[in-house]
Amino acid sequence: MKPVAELEGITISNEPVVMTGLGLATSLGTTAEATWQAVVAGRSGAGVMSELESPLPQGRDGCQAIELPADFEPTLPREVRYLRWTLNDALRDAGITPGGAMPYDTSRCTILLGTTLHGMRAGGRFLRNNNYDELQSFLAGDTLRLAIDGVGIGGGAATTCSACSSSLGSVALAMTLLQTGQADMVIAGGYDAISEYAWAGFNSLRLVADGPLLPFTRGRRGMKIGEGYAIVILERRADATERNARIHATVLGYGESADAHHLTQPHTTGEGASRAMRMALDRAGVAAGDLGLIAAHATGTPDNDSSEFLALQTILGEKLPTVPVVCFKSHLGHTLGGAGAAELILSTLAIRDRVAPACANVLAEDLEYPDLAVTKGQSQPRNVTSTLNTSLGFGGANTCVVLGPPPGSGVAGVTTTSAGREVWITGVGVLLPGIVGNDAFISRLNSTEIAPAWQVRPPTLVDSEFAHLLNARRIRRMSAYTKYTLAAATIACGDAKLADQPELLAASCGLLGTAHGSGTYCSDYYAQIVREGVMAANPMMFAEGVPNVGAAQLSLMLGLKGACQTIIGSRSSGMDAFRLAWLRIASGAWERAIVGAGEENHNVINAAYENCGLRARDSQGGAAGTTANGFWSSEGAVAFIMESADSARARGATAYAKIDAALAVSGDRDALPRTVSRLLELQSSSLTSVLTSSNGSWIDRIESNAIRQVAPHAMTGSTYDVTGEVYSATPLLGIAATLLTRSLPGSARSVDSFTAFCTDWVGNAASAKLTLLDR
Repeated sequence: MKPVAELEGITISNEPVVMTGLGLATSLGTTAEATWQAVVAGRSGAGVMSELESPLPQGRDGCQAIELPADFEPTLPREVRYLRWTLNDALRDAGITPGGAMPYDTSRCTILLGTTLHGMRAGGRFLRNNNYDELQSFLAGDTLRLAIDGVGIGGGAATTCSACSSSLGSVALAMTLLQTGQADMVIAGGYDAISEYAWAGFNSLRLVADGPLLPFTRGRRGMKIGEGYAIVILERRADATERNARIHATVLGYGESADAHHLTQPHTTGEGASRAMRMALDRAGVAAGDLGLIAAHATGTPDNDSSEFLALQTILGEKLPTVPVVCFKSHLGHTLGGAGAAELILSTLAIRDRVAPACANVLAEDLEYPDLAVTKGQSQPRNVTSTLNTSLGFGGANTCVVLGPPPGSGVAGVTTTSAGREVWITGVGVLLPGIVGNDAFISRLNSTEIAPAWQVRPPTLVDSEFAHLLNARRIRRMSAYTKYTLAAATIACGDAKLADQPELLAASCGLLGTAHGSGTYCSDYYAQIVREGVMAANPMMFAEGVPNVGAAQLSLMLGLKGACQTIIGSRSSGMDAFRLAWLRIASGAWERAIVGAGEENHNVINAAYENCGLRARDSQGGAAGTTANGFWSSEGAVAFIMESADSARARGATAYAKIDAALAVSGDRDALPRTVSRLLELQSSSLTSVLTSSNGSWIDRIESNAIRQVAPHAMTGSTYDVTGEVYSATPLLGIAATLLTRSLPGSARSVDSFTAFCTDWVGNAASAKLTLLDR
């Protein structure tokens, strides 16, 4: 990985991104090839879900993944076993030996997966046996850590959630990492295990069918919950060609949008989906009528299919009847976070074999939309030169990807590069217990009369403290996490002078981070299922408990119609979101984004961290920079308005700082001290003022040792004395404090530039370097 000095002023390349490895495990097979052959043969994977934790009512079924060999990692959680199996298969397919040497420096290899419900099955085990050790495989970061153990991934590991479009979202973000030179290889894709949590939730929303999944038919009644694990290896074409890798397909373009319409229902006209489709086609340089195949989202639910049909009609017009539409979920069920990547892999094989697979269960006379060329009967030969894959998730999160064939043996094309754009922070918003707004935060930072957070347990946020920032009617049923996130974003928008500019907000994106999301709703919802069975699920709590709910509600409240995603399940999630948003804006893909992180306090979360020795059990936590007792946790949220300098200048905005660089590194948990040192070594020439993520736990020892080793003369600071531990928000609160006061927290010395970094106990570390601007 390049040093920070070389990363400043990133270069954007148009070198095509290609897929060199495929791994897939579904209800039809434990490999991509086996699943594909079953789809071509017209088979459906629906059947009894014997591994579901709770019994289903008589006659209800789903699409459980085919069992793995019993001797393959039998002690690991189900989702981890399948992910590791699928990842190994994808690596072998890419010509890489699992556990062996990677084709690139490990610091240039990244993994970014999408999921809807991560290790949720661990939550059910905990609720049944009250063993907090179960929760050490619950968070998405832990699932990822266990799945990649032994694989040479040193360039960052993160999980994204945009509900059912999560895995296509990971592919889109992977393209940004490759095209901005941040990685040479990205492992992307997604997963979701079968779980009582998911089945009960979607059934409570009346979206699960009693019978077969019947996409685009008059008799459609809903989805089949499926299980899927899909991994793709992505590289730049020139790099893959240089190492003689087999190339399966070219990722020609992606498009993302938000409906800004409803939390669980799609836009009635398909307006948001059609924007994502158009964006993907435009980036790919493919005319809609020239598509060889459309892999539709096609969940079989009445509203989703109707909305998607209208979107396709908008995009294809009179060409609509000429392009085959394949509904892979009729074979696999809805594999939730794994769906987009699973269907992308099957589309790749459709290009290879020149076949348009027929949908299962669909008869011509049952189709509701005669102009929609849904494939039926038997699979047919078709010269598939390009495909459009659509994923349309909860909260109106739409992601589309256009695939093309592998590069031909003729002209390879000309690779061009361009300079990345300067990115500014133009707004800040902070919400903490007793601290509502930036002025209150500055006052608390400057106060010497209030005891530090590690001596006095931080209070709980009370709705009445920030109710004036939100629409009381709309937030009545929202989780605490969601309300905190929206309040911080409201403050940031006001600070950036965006609050009364709906057109600018509509063109904006959202990228959030959270370790735990709506912990209270998630726990209460799941506990009721365990007590009373899957038919007792609360639909409101289910919808508010999905990890991307903050981003979804953000788009609804502010009318954001750009991409809205959430990086989940780790302490570094906020910094990961910060980095990825910076790259998107610097690359020209976005103009403006609301970026932030938030957490809510919950007794189960607190007890889990006490159980693993991170949170203090006593009446007093450890001071920052010590490892006395562990941290005291708090809650709250922080948000930034991040935008291109050109955009900010055009609207007359002032800026706090420009973002010079951001990095992510990863490694085994046992090697965390070396991982943190490596992150700092990459920036050693610019480490004069450093924001740590100290929190009175053993993390502090790792960070202080690394700073002494790499930059012994650096001035350091942290916000822990003021904020307590706020997990994913902790490092971003440090950035906010430095921007607002122009000095490192805990220091009276002003700074011109600074580096903030975050250490995550799962084995990751991330950082950002900023230069303050005159306001």
